[in-house]
Amino acid sequence: MTTSEAARPAESVRAVTHHRGELLCVWCGPALVVLLGAGLLLAGLWPPPRPTASPAEIAAFYTGHLLRTRIGLCLMMAGIALLIPWGASIAVQTNRTRSGSPIYTYVQVAAVAVSAMIGVLSIVIWGTAAFRADELAPETTRTLNDLGWLFFVFDWSPLFVWYASVSLAIFGDRDDPPLFPRWSAYVGVWVALLSVPGGVVLLFKTGPLAFNGIIGIWIPLGVFFVWILVMTTLVISRITQRGAMPETTVG
Repeated sequence: MTTSEAARPAESVRAVTHHRGELLCVWCGPALVVLLGAGLLLAGLWPPPRPTASPAEIAAFYTGHLLRTRIGLCLMMAGIALLIPWGASIAVQTNRTRSGSPIYTYVQVAAVAVSAMIGVLSIVIWGTAAFRADELAPETTRTLNDLGWLFFVFDWSPLFVWYASVSLAIFGDRDDPPLFPRWSAYVGVWVALLSVPGGVVLLFKTGPLAFNGIIGIWIPLGVFFVWILVMTTLVISRITQRGAMPETTVG
């Protein structure tokens, strides 16, 4: 047996391990959608409260179903961390393209880290409001509630950079066939543009552009979940194809 032949089993084991790790990370995307969505609903944070709600109304919301809110926030905290491995699973794939530069990979990693941190901070702030909801002044509770929502909605720019960097990596792919279909880059551009209205929620307390409005939060969050499902499907397909390649080429 030659040295190259002896090395093949070890290489095969490493390849299987890599594929399993990548699949584990990409499946974090759907898990994120489930945990974050379930947490928002259980906590009573969805649909979002009105920005014009009085301090007494916001305080009553937190004290009215305190245990539910706390459990929901715990689910959200568990879910938001999954953004990191899921984002890394996309960055690993686009880094394999012959785009000529790894710059988009670095941008993706940085944008994912910032987006995850902002998401964590928003949940921590809501958690602070719920932790002492029966002790805080109503004005303080409303301020914490507003701060949490502004972190959650007003952080459009890191997400925009993330969407754009993934799309640019796909557009710049010179492989034949390309890593991802070209239409997926246009989906990323569409999602990026629809996230921009989050940047004007400071200007509105009522209407579709407020942080509880259809343009301010419903559409950006909805298309974010759609993007997760689209990219998860494409990445799983790509990993599965790569995993099958050694089996199909072995004589």
